[in-house]
Amino acid sequence: MAEKKPGKDKRKAQRKPMLVTTVLRRARPDGGYEIMEFRSRDMSEGGVFICAEDLGVFDLGEELEILVDDAGARYYEGKARVVRSSRVFTGEAQPLESGFGLMFLSPDPEFTEMLSRKLKG
Repeated sequence: MAEKKPGKDKRKAQRKPMLVTTVLRRARPDGGYEIMEFRSRDMSEGGVFICAEDLGVFDLGEELEILVDDAGARYYEGKARVVRSSRVFTGEAQPLESGFGLMFLSPDPEFTEMLSRKLKG
């Protein structure tokens, strides 16, 4: 049996560091919506990492509506699932960055084209 190396990244899609405004919309029990805006740390064809101080905002596995800013020209809509939460510390044990990994769910062709353009540019 092959030995697993701790911390090895198993994602297939290459991530690219980029700051992009990402808006998430979540249904509330009363029928209304919560709308939250975040900045991203990196993006790939498979998803985006959004920065958030409060790791209690979303639950792992939660599905959200996502809008990704395309350089101010328009927002592309899609769905995403929260697949991880992360808090990164400096060598001095000071919090450096925290947030959530979101996986895009069945992106439509326009959303996929926008992602390809952003990742190439």
